[in-house]
Amino acid sequence: MNKEIKEILNDYALGELLSCEKMISGYSNTNYKIDTSTGSYLYRICQRQSLDSIQYEMNLMQALKQISFPAAFPIQRKDKEYISLGNHHWVTIYEFIEGTQPKVTPKTVEEIALTTGQLSQFKNWRQLPRKNPISLDICHKLIKDFETSKYQYSNIFSYFIEQTEYLNSYLTQKIPKGMVHGDLFPDNTIFNGNKLTAVIDFEFSCPDYLLIDVGVAINGFCFLNNRLNRDLLIIFLENYSKIRRLTPKEIALLPYYIQWGGHGIISCHLEHNLLSQRSIKQLNRVNELMERVKILRQEEVIISRLIQDFARAQPHFP
Repeated sequence: MNKEIKEILNDYALGELLSCEKMISGYSNTNYKIDTSTGSYLYRICQRQSLDSIQYEMNLMQALKQISFPAAFPIQRKDKEYISLGNHHWVTIYEFIEGTQPKVTPKTVEEIALTTGQLSQFKNWRQLPRKNPISLDICHKLIKDFETSKYQYSNIFSYFIEQTEYLNSYLTQKIPKGMVHGDLFPDNTIFNGNKLTAVIDFEFSCPDYLLIDVGVAINGFCFLNNRLNRDLLIIFLENYSKIRRLTPKEIALLPYYIQWGGHGIISCHLEHNLLSQRSIKQLNRVNELMERVKILRQEEVIISRLIQDFARAQPHFP
């Protein structure tokens, strides 16, 4: 790996490679912390993103940098580009931001809610169009592939078909749009103590309904032992509302978007690549999320009342 990194570094003004250390990898990328004569950086191998998708992410990151959004930003090459070709894969180099993956606490919920609200207020989202890579359309496409998939998961498939159909009428209603991150879970954030220092991994970002990010972030930061914690939910809503107030229609639809926050991630695991490759790690995550969504569905009326009560307590709520 050192040989490839040294060759790629020739295209950057980052000095000579001193050391590299493989980091815990997610589902999408392989990351290395590299130390050079000028500092520390994140060397990212993009395992499944297309070149167009990576370029979209680079363009978005530059736009977010202009508004001082808390993120780890990509480093320019000497030729002012951001993407390099490694050994049969695309490579990007980012700022390395010291910190840790947060624990779920009231303080970290406050931070992610405020940051989600800040992204929801990004004004130039119309200049960065693309389709959402995690969507109902993808769910319907996956369902068509179930019968012929290499691996069969009957319990998962039956759940997925029914839940997709259930959510369809709710998730297609028109509500406010903007830029969404799409994967606001703790492993895509960096904290220094209780303070959020950066959001990372924007590969699913796109313009779509803002309630998507609200639902996903609630899944990431408001669940304890796989159950929605009502106190943390209210803390999230209170702090998000400091930046952007939800509309009455969004308040009514939020329980379904919290379900989608889990269901959409299940679709991502099926697409990459559970239908063709068996992964115990991914299967365990899918089963955990599936159980979560089922409980959310059972408690839907209670959750809806809780959200409505919160909304009615806010000043000037219609």
